[in-house]
Amino acid sequence: MTVDEAIAIAETVLDGEGLNDVQELIFRQCWEGRHSYEEISQLSQYNDEYIKALAAKLWKQLSEAFDEKVKKNNLKAVIKRYLRRHKLTLHRHQEIEINLSGANLSGATLNLASLSGTRLLFTNFSESVSSQENLEPTLFPDNNIDSSEEIIQSEEDNKQALSNPEQRIYHWNDLRFHSQEQVKIAEALDRTNTLFFPNSKARLTTPAGRQNQEPDFLIFHQGKWGILEIWHPDTEKDETRDRLFASHGISTIHYCDANRCREEPDRIVREFLDLLSQG
Repeated sequence: MTVDEAIAIAETVLDGEGLNDVQELIFRQCWEGRHSYEEISQLSQYNDEYIKALAAKLWKQLSEAFDEKVKKNNLKAVIKRYLRRHKLTLHRHQEIEINLSGANLSGATLNLASLSGTRLLFTNFSESVSSQENLEPTLFPDNNIDSSEEIIQSEEDNKQALSNPEQRIYHWNDLRFHSQEQVKIAEALDRTNTLFFPNSKARLTTPAGRQNQEPDFLIFHQGKWGILEIWHPDTEKDETRDRLFASHGISTIHYCDANRCREEPDRIVREFLDLLSQG
């Protein structure tokens, strides 16, 4: 896990409250193993006493948010335990599977610091969030799931599929998708070890008022966020929604043809990541 991803987790647990510049400096340096406040102060314009006082406040906030004592030398361990408590499984070539159905996240917001203050309210925490990273590669065994297999798992999903085939649910690594094309793209993203959020609902202010919007894939790559949408010939591009996301800092929004997503998902993902890195 990178320090940027660790900060994103910390800010999420802090209910969307972003770290200020000095707090982020302290977090980054301690994450990298520099535990001396004197050494950290040399990297800033503040003296070591101020750094120490601000760090104490930061550890107190994080301790309350993570519900356990946080100190400068146990930061990584606390985050690992937090991920375990919320059933997070991590593999370099697999996925992060997260189940927050038991967590008290009512009213929680995800404040994406790199999106100019964007506040995205993810309402499907009872489902899974997927990314690729390697915090503890030996902690969990491979689950040997056939990622190309379509599974209709629950009775509710079966009823939904029978009553309306277009609402069929596709399961892959404990994530839920609306089409085979989405599964193909998820597999391709997984192979690149990219952090992504599939079908995550965001709360936005639209001309018609506050509404939920659900992009196919919200993707984080090289410090930037973008949206990858799967486009079907019988659907129209939602340019109004795209402008709303762009106004909050997500300016890279790319539509890819559904047939191409199904036939060459790896190429689609490479093209999107290149586009995102240049944006």
